[in-house]
Amino acid sequence: MNARVMWSVMVLYLALNVSASAANVSVNCTNPQTGTFPSITAALNSLDPAGPNVITVQGTCKENVFIFYYQRLTIQSAPGQTAVIENAANPAGIVLQAFGCRGLLLVNLVIQGGSVGLLVNQASEAVIQNLVVKDNPGDGIVAQIDSTLGVESSKSINNGGVGLTVASKANATLSTVPGETILVSGNGGNGVVVDAGYLQVNFGAIRVQHNAGAAVFVAQGELLMFGGNVAGAANVFQNNGEGIDLFDTSSARFFGSNLIQNNGEVGLQVVGGSSAEFLAFTLPDGTIGQTIVQGHSGPGVNVVRTSAATFNGPNVIRHNGSASDSLRSGIRIEHSSVTLDGTTIAGNTGPGIVASESSTVNLLDGAVVRNNSEDGVRLKFQSNSGVSQPVTISGNGGSSVSCDASSLAFGDFTGIKNVNCNVQPEADRASTKSRVVLH
Repeated sequence: MNARVMWSVMVLYLALNVSASAANVSVNCTNPQTGTFPSITAALNSLDPAGPNVITVQGTCKENVFIFYYQRLTIQSAPGQTAVIENAANPAGIVLQAFGCRGLLLVNLVIQGGSVGLLVNQASEAVIQNLVVKDNPGDGIVAQIDSTLGVESSKSINNGGVGLTVASKANATLSTVPGETILVSGNGGNGVVVDAGYLQVNFGAIRVQHNAGAAVFVAQGELLMFGGNVAGAANVFQNNGEGIDLFDTSSARFFGSNLIQNNGEVGLQVVGGSSAEFLAFTLPDGTIGQTIVQGHSGPGVNVVRTSAATFNGPNVIRHNGSASDSLRSGIRIEHSSVTLDGTTIAGNTGPGIVASESSTVNLLDGAVVRNNSEDGVRLKFQSNSGVSQPVTISGNGGSSVSCDASSLAFGDFTGIKNVNCNVQPEADRASTKSRVVLH
């Protein structure tokens, strides 16, 4: 047999093998019938892990499913139905775990009652569509250890722990079609945790609300949020125990419409060498894509411990602070820096911006600080503020800008009244060096 004939035979052999390994099987956990499997586990055990395979499920499956190194596998409900996978272990175990899988697709399933609802583990690659992960005593959805997770039009609700966790170098992308959303709500811990992982949210896809902890907690991780062009397509973080927390050298970028509101004391915290950047825009038709931070009892934004936040464009920080909260303010800065380029700080109880412990505030290109109940900008303990016109600071309950004896302001203060500061030209301003100050 010559080489060309041998190669043709080999290709045919491989094609037949791939065809033979593909299977579509059915599971009916409530009413097993001839030609169906009584459980997802039984169906899995009948399949070639190399795939491609499709498992179509009916009924309520009381089992704990472990998918070990399967490739190109779809588990879906029967058309027009929603199948349930319910923990059967005592004590409760992980309801569904993917370990080392590639091309796993989970569609129209309810996962409930386990120590963890869904665990995507050990460099797995999975996509979930229209999943409801609920009522698990522990966490809802977890992706970890170099895994990749795609989430579309799904819910993680009423779990005892965290709604969604992305950890240990895992990455997750949340996206959906217009008019639908991803809901993380009513969980007993944080809504979303990114722990040494990466999370991307596309075009107003997520709503995080009514969780006992933070809406989003990030530690040594990265967050990328794309909001929509209008308020109705915003990412929403509301009525949680806290807002968005960036800790331990984390970074976050927010584009377009994001709403952070009514999350306990603080809307956004940037802590421990972390950074946050907000990029808003106004389209030619007047549509605005902006981040709004509002309705918190303390500072709307808290930037501390050698961190930095930059607000570019028509973002708004408003109506934060309460008279009883000692940290009340629109933005609080400690040993850190904040740049406002075209952003508005308005109607907050307390100072619009309070900076202390060698902090820096830069006000640029249309920044507005107005109608706050105390000073517009308050500088303390060797802090400084730079102003580059056009800037509006007006209508505040105290000084437009106030400084203690160790602080100063610099730049162009033309048109800004009631400035109680040592104002210097920018070229003459004193340099300051940073010291770590605990929050």
